[in-house]
Amino acid sequence: MNFKTSLAVALLGFSALGANAASNLVNNGSFESTVQSGGTWGTYPSLPGWVGLPTVELRNNVSGVAQDGNNFVELDTNRNSGIAQTIVASGLVELSFWYSARPGTGATNDIGVSFGESFQAVVLQGVTNNTSANIWQKFTQVINLGNSGSAVLAFYGQGSSDSFGGSLDNISVTAVPEPETFAMLLAGLGLVGTIVRRRKTMQAA
Repeated sequence: MNFKTSLAVALLGFSALGANAASNLVNNGSFESTVQSGGTWGTYPSLPGWVGLPTVELRNNVSGVAQDGNNFVELDTNRNSGIAQTIVASGLVELSFWYSARPGTGATNDIGVSFGESFQAVVLQGVTNNTSANIWQKFTQVINLGNSGSAVLAFYGQGSSDSFGGSLDNISVTAVPEPETFAMLLAGLGLVGTIVRRRKTMQAA
């Protein structure tokens, strides 16, 4: 195997390592797997990848627009509701999602989130939205799932149970490489750099 081929193989390996670390473990995180006509909404017992608690409301350009794609969910159907999905993962993961208070609402948008046995949080607690549009914000948190192998990710409405609630979109869970993986990646990149420098030195001699 010549130098160019070796270098290409090494770089492909490092690219694959980075891609694997960033793969989204959430199924249907942007809720695009269900066809919801523009300007309509529907209430479902489940969506691909998600179980409704007990149901979930899917929207397409109704009371705001999606942060990603066309669809988003609101966590208050006829009363407070939620969604849940089992994520297959262990160790450190990064949870991220986008959320917004429903346009034209008072303090009814609270969203609770739980992931596994150790993580719980609340966003939009007491938050109002006096505008006519979604105001999307991003939540990001690194969570240690330990050696569980899987954990339930759940979101649920906690504001007034009045059919008006907070919205969710673009949910992702990605593995966080362990320190030894970073070390291996850096060592490999250093080796490639050394080979390139030696190659240049040999060509200049």
